[in-house]
Amino acid sequence: MLEYLAYGKMISLRDKIEPLPRAKGITDRLVAVAFGGRFMDELLSGLPVVLMPTLRTYFGLSYSQVGLLGLTMSYVAAVVEPVAGLLIDIWKRRWLMAFGAAGIGLATVVMGIAPTFAILLLGFALYGLASGPLAHTADVVLVEAYPKAPDRIFTRATVLDTIGALLSSLLVSVTIILRLEWRWLMVSLGISSLIYAAIIVTTRFPSRQNKSQPARGGSGHAVWANLRSVIKSKRALSWLLFMFVFAVAEAPFTFLTIWLREEAGMSQALIGLYIAVEMAVSIISLIYLDRWLARSNFRRILLFAGVGVLILYPLWLLAPGIILRFALSIPIVFLFTVFWPIGRAQSLRSVPGLGGTVTAFQSLLALVPLPLLFGLLAESTSLTSAMFWVTMASVLVLILVSYLIPTRMPEAEIGLSAEGQDLANGKQDEPVD
Repeated sequence: MLEYLAYGKMISLRDKIEPLPRAKGITDRLVAVAFGGRFMDELLSGLPVVLMPTLRTYFGLSYSQVGLLGLTMSYVAAVVEPVAGLLIDIWKRRWLMAFGAAGIGLATVVMGIAPTFAILLLGFALYGLASGPLAHTADVVLVEAYPKAPDRIFTRATVLDTIGALLSSLLVSVTIILRLEWRWLMVSLGISSLIYAAIIVTTRFPSRQNKSQPARGGSGHAVWANLRSVIKSKRALSWLLFMFVFAVAEAPFTFLTIWLREEAGMSQALIGLYIAVEMAVSIISLIYLDRWLARSNFRRILLFAGVGVLILYPLWLLAPGIILRFALSIPIVFLFTVFWPIGRAQSLRSVPGLGGTVTAFQSLLALVPLPLLFGLLAESTSLTSAMFWVTMASVLVLILVSYLIPTRMPEAEIGLSAEGQDLANGKQDEPVD
């Protein structure tokens, strides 16, 4: 799998994918370590989510305590991730990733051995502290390692993290079916992340693209200079807008299972099958997107996907019967899946060498309580109406932004630094981090 992700040497659907051009000094080990960031995060973060019914029964949790667990993780992450994003561009990335991997591993072990709710809550808080430094740093490392194909390499990374999410659910199911101890599952996978952290520490990372930091003023001055560079970049601001609008388009998915039960009349079993089909279609879409990007630029793909969703989504909402709704969901999910990897990769490459700072801005935008605002809209109108108008309006904006963003990066922005120019041309210093 890693060989396919890094080089495209395995067959994707029918055709063989050509290797992607790397920046100079990027090793196989570094690529594997970077891919592992998203995979390990998705694998471990899925465990407490899938196991929550078991955790509630074992610890006798109330609904408010269940809500507090998720709220603690998200609030800690909301504070940490903007700061961690800024550090990506000024600190050694190897240590940020190692801290994140060790942190989520320790958090999972703490959840697995927790004797009380308070210790369980501590585990969730630790996970929120460490997840961002691992996943976001891995994103930046990958995108910078493949400067001529950032969206394709991030598409492959998204395939891997989706597999991690599926594997997490599968491992929990097998553990419960075999009547094994759920604590051992969490502890063993948590330890595997600690081993992964040790591998990160012993891996050589390339030098950062953006090393043009002020001689005076220290890290604070460098951070402020990086922030100004992103704010002045129209391309970066356009992609930040794209990612925020995409988050708005995703808000209705928070209520999808409720809508399927209350409006579409699906049973819990059918809803589970529906979600499983969606995840399978997403993986197929990502694999195909990798080939699609080799033949077309991101703008054509985003425009095609946006128009397709605009046409199909109203039909899906109004579809009579369950079978037709299942059938229509397949092309909708297939098309909607392409927005995230393209938007995330292009935003990280919008200002060469400052992917971490762009991530910090994205993390700040994520503080907007979109699911809550959507829920309030649904209460004031109806769930179906809210889903229709929010989805249609946000996809329309995505189409507009996609049309306006240039497909080629201007020379002025590529020339942020000598290192950034070298990497944009496929050159980079030997690993020194």
